[in-house]
Amino acid sequence: MKQTKGWAAVSDFDGTITLRDVGDHLLLHYGFSDKKTIEESYSLKVRVEDFMKRAFAGARLSEEVIAGFVREKVKARAGFSYFIFFCERAGIPFEIASGGMDLYADPFLKKHGVKVKSFFGRARVVREGIRITYPFLKRMDLSSFKASRVRRLKTAGYKVVFFGDGPNDLKAAGTADKVYAAGRLLKLCRERGIKASPLVSFTRAAGFIRKNS
Repeated sequence: MKQTKGWAAVSDFDGTITLRDVGDHLLLHYGFSDKKTIEESYSLKVRVEDFMKRAFAGARLSEEVIAGFVREKVKARAGFSYFIFFCERAGIPFEIASGGMDLYADPFLKKHGVKVKSFFGRARVVREGIRITYPFLKRMDLSSFKASRVRRLKTAGYKVVFFGDGPNDLKAAGTADKVYAAGRLLKLCRERGIKASPLVSFTRAAGFIRKNS
C-alpha cells in the first residue's frame, strides 16, 4: 500500500521511555531478584512476559509502594513528554507496547501528565505477590506483538518510527522505517545490519519527523 499518511510511532517502555528498566529496578531494589538472574532474562531465548510472571509472582509489593517508588526513583528519558505533545499537535499516532506492567506504568504516565494508547501487562496484587496477565497476547509472544503493531500502522499507510532497547524489540526494529535504539537493541541492530540511530532523547526523533514530513 502506498504510504500517504505521514509518520506514526511505536515505543517500548522499560529502559526506553524510562532510563532504567522499572521492573528490574523494583526487583533488585526490594531484593526479589539478583543481577545474574536479570541478565539471563535478556537472552533472545527468554520471553519477557514469562520472566515477568515468574519474577513478580513472589514479589510482595503493594500498589502504594510501587507508585511511591515510581514517583521517587523512575526517570524519563529526555524529551519524552515533549515528544508526546509533539505527536498530539501533529496528529501522529503514538503507542506503547511493553512487557512491563500497569502497576508502575500508570503512575509514571500520570506523573508526566500524558495519556497514551498502550499495551502493558495487567497486574493484580495477591497474597503471595503480584499476578500478571497479558490479555493482548493471544496467539503470539511479546516480540511478535510489537512487530505486529508496527506492521499494522504501515498497512494503514504510515511510515513508522520505533523506539526500543532490548532483544524483544528486535523484530519490531527490523520492521520499522526508522529505528531509535538504546542498550542491547542498538548492539543487536548493528550486528544484524539493521539501521538504527542511538536513542539519546525523544527530541531528536521529533526533529527527524519534522524534517522528513
